Amino acid sequence: MAIPKVAAIHDLSGLGKCSLTSAIPILAAMGVQACPLPTAALSNQTGFQSFSCVDLTDYMSPFAHEWKKQGVQFDGIYTGFLNDLRQVKITEDFIKDFRTPHTLVLIDPVLGDNGHLYPVFDQAMSQRIKQLIRYGDIITPNLTEACLLTDSDYKIYSSFTDISPFWHLAQQLAEIGPKIVVISGIHQGANICNLAYDARDNSRFIVKNRRIGANFSGTGDILAAILCGGLVRKQPLKTILEKAALLLEKAVDETCTEQTDPNEGIAFENYLYLLMGKELSI
Repeated sequence: MAIPKVAAIHDLSGLGKCSLTSAIPILAAMGVQACPLPTAALSNQTGFQSFSCVDLTDYMSPFAHEWKKQGVQFDGIYTGFLNDLRQVKITEDFIKDFRTPHTLVLIDPVLGDNGHLYPVFDQAMSQRIKQLIRYGDIITPNLTEACLLTDSDYKIYSSFTDISPFWHLAQQLAEIGPKIVVISGIHQGANICNLAYDARDNSRFIVKNRRIGANFSGTGDILAAILCGGLVRKQPLKTILEKAALLLEKAVDETCTEQTDPNEGIAFENYLYLLMGKELSI
């Protein structure tokens, strides 16, 4: 069987264990070839106090043109950090050019966390990403991003102790276009909940893991990459989300034990074995 290919439209950060530096090894562990289309090269991810960034917008379309000329076909398209508004249009065009009836499109609408936009973004970017998610088969916002994309009040949603209101949030997102919505990082007491909603049959489920330590860089990117790899490999969504939750819990636990700076990300490399093989035993 040919190894599936995924076009990974994301940034490359030298420090922080996020974006392409996590997506490439995760997809490889799952038997999927990552084909990076880098949006920016950063010295370190933007959660550090300072960073250096080289914008790669001008290189994205020429890369895509070469791939088209060479007849490359992708089993999946995974979009993450987009550095400016022009990149959103380039990404939309890429999806239109390379999508086939068999191509999975996963959009991780990277915009913010903890109730706020990331400092590198503004409301114009938020509105533009809202248009982009129409092209996704599946989207993977965190709670902040889900609220931004639906003009919902993060403070209200983050105060809920019952999971029920979050289904409405997922349905609102599905109405924009994506068939599957996974909202990650919902704090519920001692747990973190990842909520999945499939608009095709109105099915829904929650996968929980223990809430451990601080907020770590790159956990959303890791979740999105695992979902992309698993879905391209035709694994059931619930099984994949359980894999992701188990890996994240174990990696965060080890990272807390090692007292690593949260900005440097989590020790996911030690748990890539959890992603190998077709089934997961918990």
